[in-house]
Amino acid sequence: MELEERKKKLDAFSKRIKRKKYFTILLALFTLGVNIFAWFAFSANVGLTIEATVASWSVRFKDGVDVLTQDLVIEITKMKPGMANFNKTITIESNSDVDANFSYQITSLTILGRNIPITTKADPLNYLSTFYPFSITTSADKMVLIGNDQVNFQVSLVWPYNASNVLYYGQDEAYTFQNDFAYYTRNGSTYTPAAVSDMNYNSLRNTLYLEKDDADTYFGMQCHTYETNSGQPCLILGLRLMVEQAL
Repeated sequence: MELEERKKKLDAFSKRIKRKKYFTILLALFTLGVNIFAWFAFSANVGLTIEATVASWSVRFKDGVDVLTQDLVIEITKMKPGMANFNKTITIESNSDVDANFSYQITSLTILGRNIPITTKADPLNYLSTFYPFSITTSADKMVLIGNDQVNFQVSLVWPYNASNVLYYGQDEAYTFQNDFAYYTRNGSTYTPAAVSDMNYNSLRNTLYLEKDDADTYFGMQCHTYETNSGQPCLILGLRLMVEQAL
């Protein structure tokens, strides 16, 4: 009888020990869970406290009232010596709260239907005035836009009829041989008449020059003939206008 009583007490004690173990394990798991949840909650709160300021960025390219894209095509027709100066103004508006830098690049040039590889030249506009009796210039009233600001960008073509001194122009893809013209070669600042025919013109072309009067006559006649026959502008200039956020 005494042995059975001790056995009952021992069983009861073992059950209490097991319950304490389970409770201890559950308490440990609960504590770990609370810590994990707290860590995730802390991480989430940290993430929410990170704020990024996004500046507004809006740029418009306008030709008068028309809204354009940044890639422009300027067509010039009825070109001739002594023509009134051609002027085209594009307004670039920045509706932004950050400063920006304005720049541009020439993307293409077509004269008399021929693509002139002007984009490979270090100074494209200077190249034009070296080979053609007309010249194209560009100007901008500013290159940095301060917040909400605008730039007036202008493209001009000038073709004077008379020159105060004798000028010569090199030959490139836009030229073809003309039997009535006098051609020259150049040595430093000296220009010497050259014997040129339709047989050797193409092979000599890169070394030949025309006086301004002949260059005027050539392009004046060629532009008129080309536009009459093709219905296309004599000169087409491609430009890309760029506005980039200042760093």
